[in-house]
This record gives sequence, C-alpha cells and structure tokens, in this order.
Amino acid sequence: MNRENELKDLFAHGVISRREFIVKAGLLGFSAGAIQSLLAAGGPAAAATAEQVKRGGTLTHAINWTVPSMDPHISTLPQHALNENAYEGLVRLRADPKTWEQKVVGVLAESWKSPDAKTIVFKLRQGVQFHDGSNFDAQVAAWNFLRARDHPKSMIKATLKVIDSIKALDKQTLEIKTKDDNAALLRILAHVNGGLVRMVSKAAFDKNGEEWLQRNAVGTGPFKFKQWITDDRVILERNVDYWEAGADGKPLPYLDGLLMRYIPDPTVSLIDMRAGAVHLIEGMTLKDIATLKMDPNLAYVELPWAGQIYFMMGFNTGASPFNDVRVRQAALYGIDRVGMHKTLGFGVGAPQYYGNWFPSVLGYDESVLKYEYNPDKVKQLLKEAGYPDGVSIELKVIAREPENTIGEFVQQMWTTVGIKTKLVSQERLPWIDAVRAKNFQTCFWRGSSIAGVDPDLLRTVVKCGGPDNWSQFCDPEIDRLMDQGGAMVDAKKRQEIYRNELGLIQERAYVGSGFLAPVVSGYRNEVQGLDFNFATPNLRASWLK
Repeated sequence: MNRENELKDLFAHGVISRREFIVKAGLLGFSAGAIQSLLAAGGPAAAATAEQVKRGGTLTHAINWTVPSMDPHISTLPQHALNENAYEGLVRLRADPKTWEQKVVGVLAESWKSPDAKTIVFKLRQGVQFHDGSNFDAQVAAWNFLRARDHPKSMIKATLKVIDSIKALDKQTLEIKTKDDNAALLRILAHVNGGLVRMVSKAAFDKNGEEWLQRNAVGTGPFKFKQWITDDRVILERNVDYWEAGADGKPLPYLDGLLMRYIPDPTVSLIDMRAGAVHLIEGMTLKDIATLKMDPNLAYVELPWAGQIYFMMGFNTGASPFNDVRVRQAALYGIDRVGMHKTLGFGVGAPQYYGNWFPSVLGYDESVLKYEYNPDKVKQLLKEAGYPDGVSIELKVIAREPENTIGEFVQQMWTTVGIKTKLVSQERLPWIDAVRAKNFQTCFWRGSSIAGVDPDLLRTVVKCGGPDNWSQFCDPEIDRLMDQGGAMVDAKKRQEIYRNELGLIQERAYVGSGFLAPVVSGYRNEVQGLDFNFATPNLRASWLK
C-alpha cells in the first residue's frame, strides 16, 4: 500500500509523467478505473506545464439534460455544466481521488474565517468583472445570496433558509450569519446540488430584467454565453478577461470555446465520440464502459463520490411484518451485494453496506453492524420473529431500469432464503403516491451520495417527515443526533455523533442498500486537464492535445 501511495503522490505532483504512471500503476495492479480516476482528478490538471498546454480549439461536450434556464438561481438543473463554466460561486469542491474527501477551495473568495459557530466571513477576490464589464464586489455577492435565499422559485432556498443575515462589510468582505450554530454551511455552499450560489451580474439584471436573464447567462466564469438553441445546443466562447492565469502565465481558459450539445440518447453520444464529433460525455451509462475500454482513442474517469446507490431499500415499519426489527434484519442479511455488483456493476463501483454512508463520509466506520449475505442468519431471525416457515411480502419498484432488473434479483434472492417475494412494478408517480400513503411493505429507490459533501445534507433523508425519507421511518433519537451533528464544530465530536447515528440506523435496520455506482464521464484521449466540481466538468484549464 505504501508503494501505491508513493506512486500516486509522484504523479499528482508531476514528478513522473502520465505514461510512466500508467506503466507503473499497471505493474502494481491498479484497476483501469482507478488509473483513469487519478489521471483525471489528480494528474493532468495538477501537473500541467507551459510546454504541455495548447491553446485554441472548441471542445464539444455531450449531455443528456437540456438547459431549463440560464438563471442559475432558479434553474432546475443547478449542476448543469453551463452553470459551472459560465458562472462562479465563492467556493467550490475538489475531491481527493485517494480518499474521496471533498475539500473546499476558493473561487471568487480568496479566504474565509469563522469567528464563531454562526458566522462565516469571506474575503473576496479583487479585480473580477462580469461578462458585461460590471464589477464583482461584496454588495453584488450579498444581492445574489439574498435573491437565491428569498426568490420563490429558487432551487436552493430550502438550504439557504438557515441564513439569518448577509452583509457587505466593505467592498471585498462578505459576512454570513446563520440562525443557529452550523458546522456544515461552508461545505454546503460549495456543493453544486447543495447551496452553491453562483454570482449573476446585478447590473445586467437591473438593466434587462429577470425574464431576459433566463435566456442570457452573465457571470464571471471562464466562458461567456454566445448562443442557445433550445433543446439542441449552447455555445460558449472564451472570456478574454478571466481573472485566473494558466500554466503559461496567460489568462485561462486555454480553449477558444465550448459547444454543449443536448443528446438525449446515450448511444448516439457514444457513436459521435468514437467518430470524433464529441470530445466529452458527461454521466455515461455503465453498460457503455466496455466499449470505452475497447477503443484505444477513448478513456473515462470514475467519480465514486458522486455516484448513485443502487438500490436504497426501505420498510413500512408501522405494519406487519416489518414492524419487527428481526424481519427487517433478516431481509438485509438476505441480499447478496457482492453477487449483485458483479452482475450489474459493469466492472465499476462496489457493494454498498451502509446506506448513504461510504468511506469519506463523517461517521463511516466498518466496525458498525454490517449485513453481509448470510442465509442461515435469515432463517434464524425469521424463526425468532415467529415465521419458522418463512414470510410472504410485497416489494414495490418503479417500472424502469435498472429498478426492474434489480427487483428481479432481490425477489429471487429473498425467495431462496424464505422471504417469499411478490414483485409489484409501478410507474413513478403511482409508486410515489403509494409509498407516501404507506401502501407498501417494502420498496426501493435510487439513493444519493450527497453525504460525501457533508452528512448534514442527509436531514431530508433520515429525519422524521424528511421529503427524501421514502420509507418514512421516524426515530426521535436519530433526529436528535442529526441536529447535534449539524451544530457541532469539533470534527472529532461530529465524527462520533454521526457514527452513533449510522449505528442506530444499522442496528434498527431502517434502510438497506445494494451497490454504489460511480458517475462515469467518457472522453477522447486528446482532452487534457479535466477537472470536476463534485461531478460537473469544469473546463477552465482543459485543452485539446
């Protein structure tokens, strides 16, 4: 393990070349996915030199989500690559490819401090201009935060409602105060799906109005808006006045422009990338990874910290038979996660035993109860619960893939160990109605890895009445721990609080999980300097070789 870490550090710091890393990593037995992950997340962007980079050209990026609005505060897709490359926030996330830890780094904020548990004071970058030539300062930043917090259509208002006041102390200093002690706010403000407030030109808004802003992006980012053909493409061009310098000492970005194509069919995207018409595909389907591996012109990067959990499973704890914790535990022991991952994981990801918790999440601890596949334990628990001949149950799934296929796997596994399972497949909206009405015995859904940013984001997932608490279990002790963790500033104490919370969720068998599938982005070999904000491509320092 020491040799592996030494090799990673040598490459991440530019001591050995990309080619040397690939050769040596292969000899040490690194998986193809691990090599690609480090190449993208810790290699080319970090080790670029003036001699390596090449300026010019347009990178074509394929994505299967159309742009809903260019106003980042009310867009229903705040994580869209348009927002990441045309707009900027005060801070952002950068993942450590070794540990998956999400580190907060400055963007429009040069530094920050917390004089107390309710306050963050940002020192803002000087000399930054919006694409329309207006200046960025603390007053404009405060206006953006207030708009994102208070706008009725804001997609992040629920997250920002913890903020009590936002003040510009001077032109370059912004103070944010929360209503209560809050240890998680900084990390949440850096998360593209959390509370990241992207800075919009107030001057452009005042001059043109809100409706205009929905069709015209005016930020501080490395790329400027040029053209939007609805449901087809967005064209961005180089921001010649961008504040950040590249490895050659000249302003970023290296590229002349970005062409973001909306291609809903992933098969078409892959065909176009193999033909050279697309350089980068964001969020590829797992089944296409084999094609990427076979084509010498293509590569891919795994982003496990931003993946989906297939599946998250919940029980109706208010009705028989799952009101008995022993039956819930039996169901969790009856899942062969290793076999499921081998069959459905397409060579990436890993079995997932701890619900929304994985190694980089505060509170993760493998000494906590782990439900590994154990048919004998299933039968023992069922017998203790009064079901010596097994139990019959219904499993509700959403009628789509991979839920249907996973449902069939679970049905077969459970039936084999004495949990005789009837699979009930419903369209998404009827499934939601049935589950919300508690008209189910057990059900499952796709889980999120948002806890990798901060466990406080799991409030909606595990607290009583949380909108993402699909099985609607309610445990006041877990609610209390969640509140304690969100307010605790001491990192060691937070770790212990969340570990205790995870322990209760596992012991009381409220939820289960199957395997963690990373977000996978594919690209052509000529694409260099890829960077990601959580899972969204940031192309300010990318170039075409």
